[in-house]
Amino acid sequence: MPPAALDPETYVSQLYRLALKREPDAAGLAHWVAELAGGGDPTAVLAGILGSEEFRLAQGVPAWTPPPALLDGLAEVLGDEPFTIVDVGAQMLGEPHIYEPLLRAGIRHRVIGFEPLQDRITERVAAEGGGTLQMLPHAVGDGARHRLHVNNDDATSSLFPLNRALTQHFNHLNTLRTVREEEVETRRMDEVVPPGPVDFLKLDIQGAELMALEGAGAVLGRTALIHCEVEFSPIYLGQPLFQDVAAHLRMRGFSFIDLTSEARYSYQGAAGGVSNDRLLWGDALFLRDEGGARVLAAQALAALLIYRKPGLAEHVTQQLDGITGGSLAARFAGG
Repeated sequence: MPPAALDPETYVSQLYRLALKREPDAAGLAHWVAELAGGGDPTAVLAGILGSEEFRLAQGVPAWTPPPALLDGLAEVLGDEPFTIVDVGAQMLGEPHIYEPLLRAGIRHRVIGFEPLQDRITERVAAEGGGTLQMLPHAVGDGARHRLHVNNDDATSSLFPLNRALTQHFNHLNTLRTVREEEVETRRMDEVVPPGPVDFLKLDIQGAELMALEGAGAVLGRTALIHCEVEFSPIYLGQPLFQDVAAHLRMRGFSFIDLTSEARYSYQGAAGGVSNDRLLWGDALFLRDEGGARVLAAQALAALLIYRKPGLAEHVTQQLDGITGGSLAARFAGG
């Protein structure tokens, strides 16, 4: 007799236990169960978990652990200003935020989140509300009025319409549909990001990242690091692609460092569903080329705690010592 089928909650919970070695968090469980209830492909749940930053780090985290004295020294360089994270597209996605390891490390911080969907603001404030989180209800863009295409998986909602001619050919993406459209007044980052240093700028706004960056000239001038979702094929009609984002940031004094996640999909068909046929999108890391002590300290902390790149962190810290005359780089030997 074949085994009984699992109900969605049990199925998702088992995937978390097998892939992430933990029980699902409430937000993640609710997200994926709702995905299945809406007719989503069960394999897309597995693909989402396997494509998460948490899973990637669990597979390849180096054994090297930053010495507490090194973290303390880098944090001291930040001075009275907390490590400031600007999160554009800040809804909860059923997995830890990319910058979660830095928050858990006890680095003094604040998070300024932008999210146009009010129910998603309410959800995140209920889960994480407190003195370090500020959620603002703005659709970040070029300051003009646009049509927001709200999809059945609202994490894929975009200022650009779905490119069904492309997405229909791939697993999970072929299930996406626009369920309604809303007129939204976008705001430029230069208008809505509070004054002060931006140590970590994260953008996940489904194809509109370049639009947001083009309206952030002043903000980019005070930003140390950018974590940006990028597409390699036009999932949305008319959207810029990775090369467009990289070229713009290069002109603004940022270097591309790495893809920190890569999302590959299989073509639909008899042979599809089990292969990673095509890279469609990913998350890209960019670092400011030149900056003062705070920029370098923020980059080193992110490299250590978020991206697990101790070699990059040591390289940046050596530059920091050259500015301050300090000896923080010597503390790497204590790891």
